[in-house]
Amino acid sequence: MKMVLSEDVVSLTDFARNTKKHTKDLADTGRPRVLTQNGKAAAVVLSPEAFEKMAHDAQEYLLDVRLRKAIERHLAGERGIAGKKAFASLREETVARRKARK
Repeated sequence: MKMVLSEDVVSLTDFARNTKKHTKDLADTGRPRVLTQNGKAAAVVLSPEAFEKMAHDAQEYLLDVRLRKAIERHLAGERGIAGKKAFASLREETVARRKARK
């Protein structure tokens, strides 16, 4: 998500007065809005699609980290759990995540 400071930082008052315009812009651009109060950042607003993508990307990153750590443990001699059991667990997690997104 790339921000355009001249367009994506607005006052809380402006956002409240022009909510319809700002929410349409959020949906159209996919970029967040930083809302300021008294000149300081007070909140960040995202479209539901942008939030879902960000949450999905974060989850994928965490899974990658877990996989890297598991590979490192395996290379260090730890054998962990059997492959069938591990893949069954991964399938269950994947199904649960997909159901949660619907």
